[in-house]
Parts: sequence; C-alpha cells; structure tokens
Amino acid sequence: MASSGLDPEVTALMARMGGDLASAPMDPTVEQRRELMTWMCHAYGPPMARVKAAQDRWISTPAGPLRLRIYWPRRFSLRPPAMVLNIHGGGWVLGGPESYERVCRAYCDRGDVIVVDVDYRRAPEHRFPAAIDDCEAALAWVAANARTLGGDPKRLMVTGDSAGGALAAVTCQTAKVPVHRLVLLYPVMTAAPDARFASRTELGDGRYFLREFDIRRAEDEYLEQASQGADPRVSPLLAADETLRGHPPTLVVTAEFDPLRDEGRAYADRLKGLGVPVEYVCVPGTIHGFVLFAGVLKRGQTGLNRIARAFRS
Repeated sequence: MASSGLDPEVTALMARMGGDLASAPMDPTVEQRRELMTWMCHAYGPPMARVKAAQDRWISTPAGPLRLRIYWPRRFSLRPPAMVLNIHGGGWVLGGPESYERVCRAYCDRGDVIVVDVDYRRAPEHRFPAAIDDCEAALAWVAANARTLGGDPKRLMVTGDSAGGALAAVTCQTAKVPVHRLVLLYPVMTAAPDARFASRTELGDGRYFLREFDIRRAEDEYLEQASQGADPRVSPLLAADETLRGHPPTLVVTAEFDPLRDEGRAYADRLKGLGVPVEYVCVPGTIHGFVLFAGVLKRGQTGLNRIARAFRS
C-alpha cells in the first residue's frame, strides 16, 4: 500500500494533544493514567449518541461480582437485535465503561445492537488470567441471558480494541457458545518475549501516539513473568491450528501508522490460511485508537460506520 502520509486531521490532533497534556505528570501513576485516558476518550471521542436505555448490572462469577454496562438501541427492527460483547482496550490496565461510553453508545445506535461492555479486572492489581477469566464469564452470561435482555442469542458478536482485541480473540477461541462474528480494532495479537514486527520498530518511537515503550510496559504490568506471553490465552496469534479453525468470521481493522499494524495483519492472514472467513482493512493515514477519537477524526467516524455495518449484516 502506497502511503500518502499522515492525515492532516491526525497531525492536528497530535498537536492538540501536546497542548492539552502539557501539564500532565512526566511519570504518572496508574490511577493518573486511567484518569487521563478517560478524559481523552471524552475530549476527542464521538458525540454522545442517544440510546433507549443504559444500565449497569452485576453478575456472579467464580472470582466474585463482575460489572457489565448494557446499552439498548432506540430502533428495534422486526427481529430481536444482535448482542455485542465489547471488551475495551487500554493495555489491560486502563479503560473501562466510563471511558468507553461514547464508543459503546455509537455502536449501539449505529449498529442497532444491544451492547454489553464488560468491566473486567485490570492489571496491575489483577494480573493474567483475571481479565480473560472475566471476559469468558461475561460472554457465557450474555449468551444465557440474551432473550431476557431482548436480544437474539443466535447473533452473538464480540468486539475488542488494542489489548481488548487480544482478550476478544482469546474469548472467541475458547468460547463454549457459538459466536456469530468477531470484530478486532488495531489489536494486540501477541505478548511473546520473542515477538518481532517491523511496524513496532518503525512506528513505535513516539511519533505516532502509541509507543513501543507503552506496549512493553503494558505487558510487564499484565504478566507475572515474561514467559507467560507465550501462552495462547495471552497471545491469540500463537493458538493451535485446530483452535483457529473453529474461529468465527472476523473483521480485522488496523491503522497504517500503528506499531500494532503488522500483528493484526498476521492474525488475519493466519485465519484466512485456515479457511476462516476474514476481512482485513488497514485504514490509511491514521494512528492507533483512531475510532476512540472519532469526535475529531473523520476516519474515526468512517471506522464507526464500518463496524456498525459489520454488526448489522
């Protein structure tokens, strides 16, 4: 793909971020980083779309209570809406229903789907496998309660972005219920110690928002030891062929100037080679997290619309 360089809106956004965050701590704590991500998601995120209702529910899991935030669409077609489990990004450490509210509302409104956003346990307080255990429990609960929620249990979908993409892929690989479709946005596909991708080296120096330093720090905070990165429940790219052959149809969306670009493409290629229906899209001129910044990036709006079409189809 011939590059035409960064989209001018992306350049303007990064300059705006530089000004907006000039007073942020040089070495922020985990809690400060969480607050900063929530602020960014609202400052640069898509408009707050209207939904019929939004409600927090607590479900029981073997590890204790787990919070889900559920969004119902305003427009119901003749058949019950599909169910979408959203698994947020943030390097297994940041993010949550508060920071992802705008994106989840957009998914719900544009896709006419019921969205269930899982507030999984985050690192470093809760390291691997806490997050994936929670996501698997959330998927099982959504499948069992789809009809009660007003949704279609036969159209159960999963989506995740960044580290949430890794969790979403693993959740589908291990699912004990049929998943209709998986949508991955600029996903982390491996945390293996020997992982080498050209995009991480070429794009991870800080010029394009996400740094390789951020990726490595997230891995250190999520894993008790680096060797756990070779576990397929951490690195879905390393799953066995027989596991991947049962994978649901998948849409993988990456960004041209994202250090995670090449591993997202590698996952799509691996699925395609095993006969799984896959669509791969690399959005030109943009950066990691561009859908989160759809309030100021037209390519983020286009990305939201593309994801909504995948949910409706």
